[in-house]
Amino acid sequence: MKNLNFWLESFDKMRVERNPFKAHITADSLNEHEQNQYAVLQATFVLANGVINQDQERLYGFWLTAINNNLSLSNVITQAQAIDLDILRDGINLLEERGLVDHFLVDVLVFIRLAGGLSDNLKIILGEWCQLLSLNEVQLNDVITLTDHILAVKEPKPVKLTTTMELLLTNQIWLEFYVKPLTKETLTNSINGGIWLVEDTISTEYDINITNAVIMFKNTSEIVLKNSKLTLTNVGLINPIFNLYYVVMSFEQVVAVGGFDKEQKITSFISNSTPKFSIMNSKFELINARCFKFKDEEVNGLFESTTFKYCGNEYLNGGVISYKQGVKFKSCEFTECVAKIGGAIYAFGMLENTLMKCKVDNCYSFNENRKECGLYGEYFYSGAVKYSEILTTIVICNVRGDNLINNTRFFGFIEFKDNEESFFSSRTYSVLFDTETIKQSSIDSACNFMKKVSNIRRWSND
Repeated sequence: MKNLNFWLESFDKMRVERNPFKAHITADSLNEHEQNQYAVLQATFVLANGVINQDQERLYGFWLTAINNNLSLSNVITQAQAIDLDILRDGINLLEERGLVDHFLVDVLVFIRLAGGLSDNLKIILGEWCQLLSLNEVQLNDVITLTDHILAVKEPKPVKLTTTMELLLTNQIWLEFYVKPLTKETLTNSINGGIWLVEDTISTEYDINITNAVIMFKNTSEIVLKNSKLTLTNVGLINPIFNLYYVVMSFEQVVAVGGFDKEQKITSFISNSTPKFSIMNSKFELINARCFKFKDEEVNGLFESTTFKYCGNEYLNGGVISYKQGVKFKSCEFTECVAKIGGAIYAFGMLENTLMKCKVDNCYSFNENRKECGLYGEYFYSGAVKYSEILTTIVICNVRGDNLINNTRFFGFIEFKDNEESFFSSRTYSVLFDTETIKQSSIDSACNFMKKVSNIRRWSND
């Protein structure tokens, strides 16, 4: 009768053959020599905590294979035991140059904590290591939090989608240990905590309430929600796609990030017959995707203290948002967002107080390969923009009232249809700006910022 080790080793080998770990991030980013450096340096830290035990040895069988099939644990350990200053220096340089420091620390802590914890000596070593590499508290907390979820410790800290965490989640190797499948059945109850994956499209009419969690969307899977509420609090979304029908939206401290294929013309949140919505203290960075499309005659909703950066699709109108009228923004920032028309906002009616204390910077449209138009409003009303900073082109089809822009720093251009009579019948600045805006923007001539354009397209609810 073979001993237990034989059975365990045999099953491990078959498991690698039948269901291997997902590839480690270094499998494609490093060459074979560099992969060996990475593995040796990682083993050096693990050995500093004591002899490698059986659980760690079994895990190495999967982990090394996920980096490179040619890596041998015995060879890696032999090199780790003989490490010197030059090898250590080269290893650290490699991690810094390739942006692998945070990934490396996760790999170290998973193996060490698997054996029970950190020795006093290793705590000192890791402390010096973190200080040498100038790792900040947020980075360390994120590394520890993800390690908690990988090892399934009780009551792990909630995952926040910081820049560091977003980076860590790109390493697929540990995915199966911490991610949970999000299904229609799961969504029938409130979700608090965890990292979840939407693998296939989910359709439901249950209220969705998610707190302190990260939701990842695979490929172009989406959540279709009808006649209910969508409440997200302290939630991270990766490549999100939502189709909403008569849904009340309430977002607080939501971070939505992603990178899409622009040819797919993705809108992350499409809302039909929206009763109302509130989006507060949130962040959107959705590359090649429009953030929001409201298919309503009028929407009752507010974005407040929310940032939009690098959002939009050059084939869709409204890089951040397309809507008819009724949406308001307070203390929001739009930076380098793009669209077919309206890099930041594409609206039929820019009503009074549409933009309050907002900043629009370098948002633009693609029109015959010319970069133009960060804000589009077919109808622009008195006081549409107040106490803001606008560093982009505004396109207006029809002016409704005077002093469209109030108490605002404006450094851009205004394009208007050449049949707009209000510009011809009144050549005063009051058509556009109040006195304070003229003063803050150093405006001295209408010719410096106004341009007649004959081919401005009418608003379309695409």
